Amino acid sequence: MERPPRPTVVVVEDEAIIARDLQRTLTRAGYRVPGTAATADDALALVETHAPDLVFVDIVLRGERDGLWLGRVLREEHSVALLYLTSHADRRTVEQARQTRPNGYLVKPFTAEGVFAAAEAALANYAEEQRALDFAAVAEAAAGGPGGMPASALRRVEDHVAKHFDEALSLADLAAVAGMSPFHFAHCFKATVGLAPYQYVVQQRIEEAKRLLRHTDWLVSDVAAAVGYESQGHFTTLFKREVGVPPGRYRRLQ
Repeated sequence: MERPPRPTVVVVEDEAIIARDLQRTLTRAGYRVPGTAATADDALALVETHAPDLVFVDIVLRGERDGLWLGRVLREEHSVALLYLTSHADRRTVEQARQTRPNGYLVKPFTAEGVFAAAEAALANYAEEQRALDFAAVAEAAAGGPGGMPASALRRVEDHVAKHFDEALSLADLAAVAGMSPFHFAHCFKATVGLAPYQYVVQQRIEEAKRLLRHTDWLVSDVAAAVGYESQGHFTTLFKREVGVPPGRYRRLQ
C-alpha cells in the first residue's frame, strides 16, 4: 500500500535562525518543507510554486507587507491552511489575526512538540472548514441555488482574465465580474471548470506566455510582465512547473 503524500509546508519567517530551526523541526516530523521566505512577496512566490498544504506565517515581516496582509491574501486567494507564528500574543494582535480567520496560532518560543501539535491542529481545522464549505455548497445546490457557473457569468470571467493578464486578479475581483459572492463563485467555478479560480488564472497566463514566446521576439522579462509577473525568476519557476521546460528553452524548441 502506498503511503499518503507528506503534507507540504512553507515557512515565512524573517529571522534566519528561527526559519532554519522550523524547517528542520518540520522535516523531522515528517513534513515536506520546500523552502522558507523572509518577506510576503517571496512567500507568495513559494506558495504559487509549491502549492503547500500549510503555511507558517510570522506576523512581523521585513518589507512593507506584514504577515497579517499575507494571511489575508492566503485565505482569500489560495487553498491553504494558515498558521500564525509570533512572539506577540497581546489582545490587539490576536484580534487582528483573528479577523483573517487563521487555522492556528503558535506563540514563540516554541518546542518541537508544540510545532508538530500546532501544524496537525491547523491542518485538521482547515480540512474541517473545507468539508463544511463543501456541504454548504451541496446543500445550496440541492435547494435550487447555484451549483455550477451560469454560462454567461463564466464567459465574462474568461474574457476578463484574457484582457487583464498583466493585472492583479483576485478572487474578489473575479467574483464581482461574475456577479456572485466570493464564496459562491469559488465553489461554482471549480465545479464547472475543474480548477480553483487561482489555478485557472495561472494556467491562462502560462498559455498566453507560450503564445508570446512563439510569436514574438520579446525578452523573457517582457513576456513575464505582459502576463502579470513582476519577477522574471518567479515567472520562470511557474512556467517550468506548468510546461516542463524554462521559457527560453520552450522558445528554442518551437
